[in-house]
Amino acid sequence: MRTQKIMTVLLALLASTLPTGTMYANPDGATISESLAQESVDIASVGKELRDAISADLIDLSELRAAVERPPTGQVLRLTLEEALYIALDNNPDIVISRYEPEKAAAETLAARGEFDPVLRHNLMYADTAMSLDQRVRRYAGFSSIKATSVSSDTMLGGRLHHGTQYALQFDMNYEESSFDRFRGEYGGQLGLTLTQPLLRGFGRDINTIRIRAASNMRDISEAQVKLTILNTIAETIKSYWDLAGAMEAVRVQEGALRNAERLLDINEKRREIGTGADIDVLQAKAGVAMRQSEVIAAHALVADAGDVLKLALNLEDDGLFSSVVVIPTDRPSPELQGVFDMNDKEGSIERGIENAVTQRPEMQMTDLEIANAELDEQRTRDEMRPQLDIVGSYTRGGRDRGLGRTLSGVLEQQDRSYGVGVQGSVVIGNRTAQGAHQRARLNRRQAEERRKKTEMALMMGVHYAGRAVMTNNALMESNRQAVRLQEANVAAEEKRLQMGVTTSYQVLRIQEDLTAAQVQELQARISFEKALVDFQLATGTLLHDLGIDTGL
Repeated sequence: MRTQKIMTVLLALLASTLPTGTMYANPDGATISESLAQESVDIASVGKELRDAISADLIDLSELRAAVERPPTGQVLRLTLEEALYIALDNNPDIVISRYEPEKAAAETLAARGEFDPVLRHNLMYADTAMSLDQRVRRYAGFSSIKATSVSSDTMLGGRLHHGTQYALQFDMNYEESSFDRFRGEYGGQLGLTLTQPLLRGFGRDINTIRIRAASNMRDISEAQVKLTILNTIAETIKSYWDLAGAMEAVRVQEGALRNAERLLDINEKRREIGTGADIDVLQAKAGVAMRQSEVIAAHALVADAGDVLKLALNLEDDGLFSSVVVIPTDRPSPELQGVFDMNDKEGSIERGIENAVTQRPEMQMTDLEIANAELDEQRTRDEMRPQLDIVGSYTRGGRDRGLGRTLSGVLEQQDRSYGVGVQGSVVIGNRTAQGAHQRARLNRRQAEERRKKTEMALMMGVHYAGRAVMTNNALMESNRQAVRLQEANVAAEEKRLQMGVTTSYQVLRIQEDLTAAQVQELQARISFEKALVDFQLATGTLLHDLGIDTGL
């Protein structure tokens, strides 16, 4: 039925072009005029339906326009890239946590040095004794029991030297009185020195300072780990900064696309007013504006997401809560100003990057130190396989008297003296415990050496990968720049054709979409190239040096 009505409208249009008085008949025998008269009411209703279907008022842009024009809420924080990096150095939790590791390793070094700290020991003892005597002693001594009181003081200073020498300096004083000599007290004193020097196991400064050197290496490993954490964090912060900057640039691109769509809408509304355009053109233009407005809103959401990622890297907070501040990056990508990769000497740039990576990347320092510690452990276990053979020497002088002063004088004047020299040794039969430990240490060293080779190859591959990414993104950036220029020319030409009436709003909208897509791709290519340069600096280990950042390690 609807098709028949539309055909009738078309016939009416045809009849209006025929000469006056001309009579044409329908297949059923009726003339066109008669058919038109019969269907006049239906024609009017169809025309109304068509006008309603393509009415320019079908699309309401007010809600979307309000959402687009709604200003961002919250405090604004404008940051340069340099400011963001220094905030990350101070606040990033990964960096803050990693900085404790060298301090912990320094504490281990201090503990290792403590093995050579002297030990001062003192004992003070008071004793009161009452003891019955044997009958034979009673018969000889003439009394049945004895009572005694004594006070003893023992002081010793001992320890171990870096060459393995063990020393003990001891000073003993005691006072005794008993009923046997009618409680007449007597003092006794003794000063002695004992030295024990290992000749095989445990001999030498290298063996006895292994733990100190291993702890020192662990501190260096911790510092290298901190540097690696800083490298990775700074690289991620830079990329997050550029992601935010790119998201804000994308908003500007989408806003530009919105202005183009609004300009097209204005053109079509003016064409309709002067009678050269139709409602369908205005309707299509409004649909384009609505689509661009929704894309602007989506672009603003991406800005908020990128801002949150950067705030997390900077660890920004408000009273312990995630910060609601709006971060505005003030720097913009300028990859053409970078000098970290020479496009005219690509192979040379990669070769120099590999040289920098194997000398400056923290992983290489860490693997070298791990090998050094494995060698120290192998040296320690090899020493433990040796038999024990020590030379021992002692010297003692003492004094005894009823007066304390004369007793001390006797000690100084060697009233009593003795010395001795000896050798002591032991051999573990089989010594499988030490042999197993040494074998395990030797295998650990070989593993550390293989890990170093693997790390070196991985770093080399990383430089090649990052270098290719720089070259690829550079080419993409240039090609997208040319594509934008082409699409800008296409949009300008198509809008002029629309004004001349030789194209449609739909075609202009499609060309504008191509321009927006090209602009977004060109922006993404610039950001990707900037991030590729950061990855190349990260792979070569020169990122901190190029930025002038001193980690203090």
